[in-house]
Amino acid sequence: MVNNISRKTWVTTSVLAIVAAIVFIVIQLISGLSYDTDTTQRPISKEAAIEKATQFVIEQTGLSVTEAEAYHSSNKDYTGYLAKYKLNEEHKQKFEKYLPVDQYMINVLFDGNNRGSVYLNLYTGEIIGWNFKLRGTQVEQATAYEALNNLLAERNFPLGDKTHIDTYEQIENFDIFGTERVTTTGYYVSNDDLTIKDAVFQFDSSVIVYGDNVIVSKLMPDFILPSDYVELVEKQDMYANIWTYGVYMAITFVLGILAIIYAVLYRRHTSFKFGIWLTVIATIISAIINLGMMKSQLGLQGDMLSGSDLFTKAFFIAIIIVTIIAGTVSYYFSFVAGDGLWRAQGFQLWPRFRDAHYGKHVWDSMKIGYLMAIIGLGVQNVIFLILTVTLGTWSANDTSQSLLNFEFSWLYPAIAWFAAITEEAVFRFFGVGIFRRWFKNTWIAALIPTIAWAAGHTLYPLYPASTRVIELLIIGYLFTWVMIRFGLIAAMFMHASFNTILIGISMIISGTTGDVVSACIFLVLPFIIAFVIKWLHDRKKNTGDANGPQYPPVMPQQ
Repeated sequence: MVNNISRKTWVTTSVLAIVAAIVFIVIQLISGLSYDTDTTQRPISKEAAIEKATQFVIEQTGLSVTEAEAYHSSNKDYTGYLAKYKLNEEHKQKFEKYLPVDQYMINVLFDGNNRGSVYLNLYTGEIIGWNFKLRGTQVEQATAYEALNNLLAERNFPLGDKTHIDTYEQIENFDIFGTERVTTTGYYVSNDDLTIKDAVFQFDSSVIVYGDNVIVSKLMPDFILPSDYVELVEKQDMYANIWTYGVYMAITFVLGILAIIYAVLYRRHTSFKFGIWLTVIATIISAIINLGMMKSQLGLQGDMLSGSDLFTKAFFIAIIIVTIIAGTVSYYFSFVAGDGLWRAQGFQLWPRFRDAHYGKHVWDSMKIGYLMAIIGLGVQNVIFLILTVTLGTWSANDTSQSLLNFEFSWLYPAIAWFAAITEEAVFRFFGVGIFRRWFKNTWIAALIPTIAWAAGHTLYPLYPASTRVIELLIIGYLFTWVMIRFGLIAAMFMHASFNTILIGISMIISGTTGDVVSACIFLVLPFIIAFVIKWLHDRKKNTGDANGPQYPPVMPQQ
């Protein structure tokens, strides 16, 4: 245990935070790491997108739409290709009208137990493609060619000698699990002039007779990417899976078991009362996140949970319940075991409300957390810039965690707090604590849990897969230093502020008015939490010896 944070530390940290903020802004302005999405427009509302899609379905099929859901969609592989080879501007000029980088995917249920999807430009609402899973009959090739040519002419697609229509055999799934499959003939439509570098644009289409009408049931814009790029991405995705399932999940499972064991072994140094409130908060946020993402995870695959049978719904809900329970057990015992391990080694990284200077400690932890979060963002961007130059790092659009795909968008920043509470508990507080007990050195002890934590982020579409491991290994050590130097609460405040700033920027740029208000509230939430805790602590009498030792703890010497 040590004295208050010195004036020199406050000044140094503040200056570094100012420098880091400037670095962050400059690098964000010049960075070409990812596809440059147009942020001058805001997406049309989901309601407007559904209305446009519903009207289109009626015009194309004559069927009534019984239910519709809207999701933010993007072509991950293609946007990665654009980013890697700096093709953003060429795409905007030649192909944005055919295949916008950001789209609305509207999943619809029709009369007669049919389903399908309609794709719209996220910003303009223009229809760009569709895929109706209708149980119709196939047509002759000549009829299909005529229907496609007429439709493409209406859509101002260049036709002529350079346009080609090729047939292929396709398997269509009519349910979530692929138990109802039908083999049909599909048609690829391409044009020799519609290429970008080595990628070839095409429409993937189907033509059927439904009722008494010949309709184009599918017209999906896509790109045939060069095989060397596809192989490169597949290889990196394989590495990411190894990092995630072979390293992150394996070590996390082992840490969860060890946390239970060490909570029992070190129970005389701690109490099973500690960590309950933080675990409850994390569990509630986990439930919100899982429920908020459940529909979109299925929806982005072209299916709708609301249109599924009882078994399917029960299956997905059961997975969520098991995930939440397993996480809750892991977080709770990590808090208890981590506290016991650190106290047994002579450190009090997590002071209690009854301690004399707890209120001031929380208040200082909040301030240092904000400053260190800004420093962390500056460091992160420098790392990305270096890796872009040395490894050729690039990223792709992945909408699986898009704000628009979160059911309760105004609660989206809660994800930042979930990560701050759970990851600091499992990988820093307990993870570093147990390895320090074994290796007697903090920085050696931090290596394995930090690698595991970094490995858990490799499924994000950032290539090569080693990029996130390198980046988060450095950031993870920074979080560890903050925890050791200023305490667990400071580390959680830093982590929460770090993530909230990134999420908040996204919400302010592309969110609704409600999202912007929510982002602003969450950005000041650490201040609100610390203020309330300090106010409550200052009001409480007999919280301990007023002249007693102050927090945060001293940094270990070894």
